[in-house]
Amino acid sequence: FLAGAIGAALTAACIPLQVLLFIAWPPPASRDVTDWFRLFNEYPVRGILSMDLVMMVEQVLLVPVAISLWVLLRQRNASLMTLGATLWIAGGFLFIGSNTAFELLSLARGYAAATTDVARAGYLAAGQGMLASYLDMGTGFIFGYVLSSVGCLLASVAMLRTAGWHAEGRLLLAGSLLGLCLFLPVVGIPLSLLSVLVLVAWYALVAV
Repeated sequence: FLAGAIGAALTAACIPLQVLLFIAWPPPASRDVTDWFRLFNEYPVRGILSMDLVMMVEQVLLVPVAISLWVLLRQRNASLMTLGATLWIAGGFLFIGSNTAFELLSLARGYAAATTDVARAGYLAAGQGMLASYLDMGTGFIFGYVLSSVGCLLASVAMLRTAGWHAEGRLLLAGSLLGLCLFLPVVGIPLSLLSVLVLVAWYALVAV
């Protein structure tokens, strides 16, 4: 429970930290891999942070949160919480696996060290694929995102069915549904950003 509380509190802190980092060190505006290679070679830490390193850390921090909630809520909601926690954790690690920050760092270094146009072209092609795989939401990203959201939805239902957890259940339900709106045209990104604000409140409440 202590690990879960710490994980929830740190996750609540990591989300605004990620926003502040994006404001202080905005990532390249274009999807041109040469811009990203330049960033990774000149400022490797900034490059990795621009590829959502903090969000990857959040996924690890959420493991003790999910386990703690499973222990707390499983007596009355065994099936819901077992399936929900499993999907939540599995989705988080799929999401981590979809991130290509360190692959891009390695390719950027190879590109900088390449001595022929053919070699540079190979690095550029590989880098563009890695960039698109994550930023354009590849298979691992989509499955990880959806599984995590569905796991959270199941956990929210378990909370709503448990006395003393209704406020947390409503916040998690709202945050999960808004998060799934990411795939809607036009309004998807604004609604998913709104879900982040709701989930910050949920993490803070769960930590308490």
